[in-house]
Amino acid sequence: MKTNDPGDDEILGRALSRAIETAEVNETPYERSRMAMRPLKRGTSFWRVAALAAGIVLAGALGSTLLERPSTDAPVGQQPSPTVAPATSAASATPGSASSTPEPNAIDHQRVFVPNLDGLPPTSQHLDSVLGKCAGCIGGNGGVLTTAEDRIRSRLNNLNNAFSGLAGTQLDADPKQIYPASVRINDDIATVDYTLPSSGWPMRGPASSLAWQQQLVYTATEEPGIRRVLVTENGGKPTTIDQLVWDKPLARENVSGYRKADSETITRVTACTAPCPSPASIQLSNTYSVDSVAPGVARFVVQVESGRLRDYSIRVEADNDAPAWASKALLFLQVAGREVKPGLEIVDRSPMRAINSTALAESTTYEVALDDLRPWRVLLLSNPDRLVVDLGGYPAAISDTVVVYSPKPGGSGRQFTLSGVSRTFEATTAWRVVDAARREVASGFTTASLGTSAIWGTYQVAVQLPATVSGNLTLEVYWASPRDGADTGLVQVPLVVR
Repeated sequence: MKTNDPGDDEILGRALSRAIETAEVNETPYERSRMAMRPLKRGTSFWRVAALAAGIVLAGALGSTLLERPSTDAPVGQQPSPTVAPATSAASATPGSASSTPEPNAIDHQRVFVPNLDGLPPTSQHLDSVLGKCAGCIGGNGGVLTTAEDRIRSRLNNLNNAFSGLAGTQLDADPKQIYPASVRINDDIATVDYTLPSSGWPMRGPASSLAWQQQLVYTATEEPGIRRVLVTENGGKPTTIDQLVWDKPLARENVSGYRKADSETITRVTACTAPCPSPASIQLSNTYSVDSVAPGVARFVVQVESGRLRDYSIRVEADNDAPAWASKALLFLQVAGREVKPGLEIVDRSPMRAINSTALAESTTYEVALDDLRPWRVLLLSNPDRLVVDLGGYPAAISDTVVVYSPKPGGSGRQFTLSGVSRTFEATTAWRVVDAARREVASGFTTASLGTSAIWGTYQVAVQLPATVSGNLTLEVYWASPRDGADTGLVQVPLVVR
């Protein structure tokens, strides 16, 4: 193929050369692989999808290359802490039971969601009086709350009374004036009608209004089976929180602040010629962390304890038929090898709620329960081999190809470390810092551990701002389009340098 522009020819040549270098020619067709014979515990539809996704074998080739690199944990934070030894079974439990203590084999639904002042989605807190005996709750019957409507109303009352979390707009000044008068359920929608004074909601400004809406949606939908919530006022009238109009049922994903989560399935099938080591000989273990890699980031890691990382398939989806131990979304992984400590572990740290692992003869299925669907990334790390999934982070610091983990929005010194993950053309990740007038005060680029692929690479670079720079700045991270040089995958992180 020939173009009229010599520069385009050079770009095209580099792209073709990179594709040839990273291609693996000896791939085992998915339908003949061991993984294709091992359906997920929750049904076979995942593997029918995975079979269609086997064309993403390029991820496997790139993953094999990355596993030969030195360990790249440092740029994206500390190692996740080991999980507590999980339970050995997932016995069913009645969601929202009367006990104030969470069931050992079910997540704790006795929770309200309070605002995260860093601009992240709300996080949950346990309250003993949210469910069960609720003599002090407005609208409670002084006894056991046996219906979903009562449990939702009880949660919202507790959110109202104790955890509005918005400075200067506490709702507990006179809780008799502002409380959910009724809750109606239709299918997976809860309609909550609030009794409001003539002055309406006390929130002022878009940030406070959105934060309160997030709290209401997340807290009401904590009830199992409820995915969306509509809030009305004073007998079913449409409600407006300051300037925020609420005219339709909303799910957590509608108010979380994140872009739509990826729907792709990432699959790797490794070519293997006789004599081929059995996947049953591969030993796996899993760990997790929340807020350790970066604020708002949940990390799930499958580590190879013996052998090598081989076949895997990964996806994230809404869970519309959640068991007692799960929540609103599930991360699915199936990995060749056997988990050394299979079973269920309750986490209950937003956004990660529980981890359930099931070891089969030659593979292990991992199901990670999540508060919501949020953007996710897959990394491959080595020394030892690890399959890593990162979920979430600051919404403003995430695009489909670039994520910034450090610095966090809102502050930095003149010297800071820029780190994160990316999947950019030729692994080149560019950055610049601009002032309030859009004047560039510093810029540069770095090379990530991996370029364009389904798997993300890590990057890290030290940034030094001039001594004359101060005030409100914006860090922009992006990559240049090989077609026209346009900023691609741009994320903008506000900074304040004093």
